[in-house]
Amino acid sequence: MITPDELLADLQDSKTDLARVVEAVLRDRVPYIVVPSAAVKAWERREPHHWAKVSGWLAAQNVAMVQV
Repeated sequence: MITPDELLADLQDSKTDLARVVEAVLRDRVPYIVVPSAAVKAWERREPHHWAKVSGWLAAQNVAMVQV
């Protein structure tokens, strides 16, 4: 399993705000996050590799993602 530090280091070259999502989960220790569906579609299209890592990490942390 990837550590939060490894994930954030990997996201440093990302042109998206995926690192902010990870940082918010780490900071707030929430059971779920609310994300616009348009953002998820953009992440899937623009950075599928990073999106796969973040969504896998969220699942491993038992953090649900609610798309609106």
